[in-house]
Amino acid sequence: MKDDTTIAFPTIIALGDSWFWYLKNNVATPLHSILNKRMDHIILVRGANGAEAQEYTSGVIFQTLERDLDKTRGYGKTIKAVFLSGGGNDLAGPEDFLPLLEEDCSKFKTAEACLRIRQPGKLFGKVTSALGTIIELVENKIPGTPVFAHSYDYANPNGLGFFGLGQWLRFPMDQCKVPRSLQQDLINLLIDRYWEAMVKLRKQFPQLQLIDQRGTLGRDEWANELHPTPAGFKKIAKRWKPQLEAAGLA
Repeated sequence: MKDDTTIAFPTIIALGDSWFWYLKNNVATPLHSILNKRMDHIILVRGANGAEAQEYTSGVIFQTLERDLDKTRGYGKTIKAVFLSGGGNDLAGPEDFLPLLEEDCSKFKTAEACLRIRQPGKLFGKVTSALGTIIELVENKIPGTPVFAHSYDYANPNGLGFFGLGQWLRFPMDQCKVPRSLQQDLINLLIDRYWEAMVKLRKQFPQLQLIDQRGTLGRDEWANELHPTPAGFKKIAKRWKPQLEAAGLA
């Protein structure tokens, strides 16, 4: 009897946090659809919900990725690209966001005045250093393989979490008495500074492809403070399409 079973191996590794990991509400799902319009791709998702970029460089996540990229022990012979998402969790929530802000911002007139000295540069330096470690790993394992990474869009600090109230953006800003009139400006400033840090990282790694997602979504296209709606994630994924096509992946 003929065995028609086909063994399929991943062609894309997507390393990230909840932007890749939500069951339905994520960017990996519409990216898979874009990739498979003309081609036949399998995306292997690694990372974890809530993971910070610095967690990618050690422990189980790093060990698993190292094995995945290996041509003998893993999928290095079939991987055509790596998608990299991270940095959002590194500044969200009281534990990470509060250290960026002055203790009392109530009298400040600009968003930038609310930031402590050397922030957010110090934080984003740690984030991009971690992402650089992953890019170096990819290059060492499968030289010439493109790595696609993205900025974040201008999140809506509306106080919403997964189910009801959240503590990612508005809560820590309220704790430091950032005027509500400045809170969106402050988020936008942080997103822009993160993009600048990513552009600086790209100068070190020519194989890094950056997708600028800023200005994609309207305020009603955010499901909560950190994550777009399913329709919002589809719009985000479309920003990847031209570069995926240029790389011959879609």
